[in-house]
Amino acid sequence: MTTLGQLLLGISLFAALFSIGLLVFGHASGPKDGEKLTNAGYIGTLIVFASTSLATLLLLVALLSKNFSFLYVIENHSRDVSSLSWLYGVSALWAGREGSLLFWAWLLSGFTAFMAWRRISITDAVSNLGLAVMNFVQIFFLVALFIDTNNPFKAAPAGAVDAAGKLVGEFALQGMNPLLQHWAMILHPPTLFIGYAGLTVPFAFALGAMFAKDGSKKWVEIVDRVTVFSWLSLGIGIGLGAIWAYVVLGWGGYWAWDPVENASLLPWLTGVGLLHSFTAYRRRGAFKKWAVMMSAITFVLVLLGTFITRSGVIQSVHAFGQDIPSLVLFLSMMIISLLVPALMVVLRSDMLKGEDDFTSLMSKEGSYYFNNLLMLFSALLVAGLTMSPAVKGPTFSGASFDLLARPIGIFYVLLMTVCPILSWGSTGKEAFWKRAKWPLAGGAVLSAGLLAIWATTLLPNYTTSTKGLPALAGIQAPLDHIESIIGLIIAGLAIALPIYLFVDGSRKRAAARGENPLVAFGNIVFKSRTQSGGYLAHLGIGIVLVGLIGSSMYVKDVQFTIPNQVGAKQAVGAYEVVFQGVSSTTLSNGDVQQRVAVDLMKGGVLVERLNPMVTQLANRAEGQNARLNAAVHSEILRDVFVAFQNGDATGLTFDVKINPLISWAWAGFILLILGTAIASWPRKEIPLAVVPAPKKKKAA
Repeated sequence: MTTLGQLLLGISLFAALFSIGLLVFGHASGPKDGEKLTNAGYIGTLIVFASTSLATLLLLVALLSKNFSFLYVIENHSRDVSSLSWLYGVSALWAGREGSLLFWAWLLSGFTAFMAWRRISITDAVSNLGLAVMNFVQIFFLVALFIDTNNPFKAAPAGAVDAAGKLVGEFALQGMNPLLQHWAMILHPPTLFIGYAGLTVPFAFALGAMFAKDGSKKWVEIVDRVTVFSWLSLGIGIGLGAIWAYVVLGWGGYWAWDPVENASLLPWLTGVGLLHSFTAYRRRGAFKKWAVMMSAITFVLVLLGTFITRSGVIQSVHAFGQDIPSLVLFLSMMIISLLVPALMVVLRSDMLKGEDDFTSLMSKEGSYYFNNLLMLFSALLVAGLTMSPAVKGPTFSGASFDLLARPIGIFYVLLMTVCPILSWGSTGKEAFWKRAKWPLAGGAVLSAGLLAIWATTLLPNYTTSTKGLPALAGIQAPLDHIESIIGLIIAGLAIALPIYLFVDGSRKRAAARGENPLVAFGNIVFKSRTQSGGYLAHLGIGIVLVGLIGSSMYVKDVQFTIPNQVGAKQAVGAYEVVFQGVSSTTLSNGDVQQRVAVDLMKGGVLVERLNPMVTQLANRAEGQNARLNAAVHSEILRDVFVAFQNGDATGLTFDVKINPLISWAWAGFILLILGTAIASWPRKEIPLAVVPAPKKKKAA
C-alpha cells in the first residue's frame, strides 16, 4: 500500500512535467500547429489531479481504517471516542507535516485541473502558459513529498505493531495531538489550504500573461473570481483558527502574534491590495504593474507561511520540527517566484503602462494606491518582525506587534471608510461634502454611542498589569485610551457609511422603480453584487474594529484558587463565580473527563451555570496528556470566559476573563465573509442609485 502511494505521486510528477512540455512547445508552435500539443497538455494536467486524488484517497482510507503499516497513520491517527471521531479520522489527513503537504498538493492539482477544464475549449496563449506555471509550482510540491521528512507513505518500522495488530512500546503513545480534536480544527486547516492553493492561480496567470506578451485585462478576468474565492477561504480559515484558540487553548484569547498565526495573515493582507488592483485594472486599465507584483508577493507570502511552518527556523507551538531539505526547497521557490515576475515587469514595462498616475488624493485611484502601499507595508513589517529570530535578531513580543499594528489598523479603516464616496479621477469638494455629510452625521451619533460604551464598560475593566512593553510603562494607559477613542470614532464612521449607502440606494431605487424599500434593498444586494458585497465587507471591518479594541485592550483577567467546597466563590469584576461541584467520567479509551459546575452570578442573581472541563488523556506522549475545554457566557457587550485549570481535594484553580465586545469581532467577521462571498458571485452590476432614462420625444 505504501509503495502504491509512492507510485501515484511518481505518476503525478511525470504528468506535470509532461504537461509543461506540451503546453510550452505547443504555444511555441503557434495556435494552428500546436493545438493538439496544448490540448494534450491540458489532458496531462487532469491526469495530475487524478493521480494525486488517488494518492490522497489512499492515505485517507488508511487513516480511517487505522492501517498501521503507514508510519503517518501511527503518528496521527485519532484516538477520540466521541460522535465526531470519524471526522477526526478525516482531519488526521492534514494534522501532520506529511499529510498536510499532500493535502495542499492535492488542492493545488484541483485548482489547476479546474482552470484547465474552464479553458480547454479556448486554449489561448495566456491560459496555456498560466497552466504551465501552475504545473511548475505543482512539481515543487510533489518533489517535496519525496523528501523523507515530508513523505506520507513511509512504511512503519519493524516492531511497531504486535501480532494482534496493536501498537506497542513508544508507538502506542503516538496519535493525533488532542488539542486538534475540536470542530473548528476540522475546518480550519482545509479552508487555509484552499486559500493558499487558490492564490497560486493569479500568480501563475499573471506570469502566463507576461510570457505571452499580453497586457490586456484578459488574465485578470480569467482569475478574478477564483482569487476572491481563495482570499475568502483564507479569511474563513483565519477566523476558525481564532475560534479554536479562544475555546480550546484555555487562555481566553484568539490571536497571539504567533509565527504560524502571522504566516496565514501575511497573504491575506496583500490579497486585499491584489483585489483592489484587479478592480482598477478591469475598470480603468490602471495598476497593471501592481496587479502583477501583488499576485507574486501574495504567492511568495503563501510560500513563506509554508517555510515558517515546515523549516523549523522559527519556534512556534504550531510549527513542525526542523527540516533542512524543505528549508532549501521552499526558500529557492520563494526566490524564483519573486525574481521572475519582477524581471518580467521590467521587460514588459511598456506593455504594462496604464492610468496609474492620479492628479488628486481625493480619488479612488489615490485611495487604492495608499491601500496597496499600506497593505504591502503591513505585510512586510509583520514578516520582518516574525522572521527576525531566524536571522539572529531579537524575538518580538505580542505587545511589540500590538504597538505597531494598532495605529496602522486604525488608519487603514479610516482610508477604507473614505474610499466608497470618492470618484475616479478626482472628487470635488462640493461632491465630496454632498456624499459625506449624512454619513458624517450618522457616524457622529454612532461614535458617541461607542464612546459611551467605552466610558461605562471598557474603562472600568482596564488593567495595566502584564500589559504592554516595559519601556512604555509610564504612558501605556494614556496611549491605550487615546488609541481606543480615536479608533471608536473612526469605527462609528466606518459603520455609518455603508449603512447610509444601502439606505440611500434603496430609497432611490424604490422611488425610481416603484418597489417596496425592502425589495429594493434586496435587489441592490443581489443584483449589484460586487459593489454591495464590498460595502457589506466594509461594514464588517468597522464592527470588527470595535470588537478588537474591547477584546484586546480592556480584558480583565483573574486567576484564583478556591477551596474544593460547594459554595466557595470568587469575585471577578461585577460577577461572582460560585463552585457547585465536580464530576468525573472515564471514557472507553481510558481518558478521564473532569467537569466542573460553577454558577456565574451578578448582583446576587444567577446569570448562567457553566461547565468548564479538563480531560486527562490516557497513554499519551509527554505534553499531550491534558486538554482544556473552557466555558463561555456571551452577552452583547462582553464574554465571561471560565477555564478550569486543575484541582484536587484541597482546591480548584480557575482562570476567568471578562472580554468586552468580543462578540462584535465575531459578528463583524461574519459580515466581512458574507460580503466577500456576495462579491465573489458572477457579476451583474447595476448602479446603486437608479435614475430612470428620459423619455424619448416622438418624431414630428
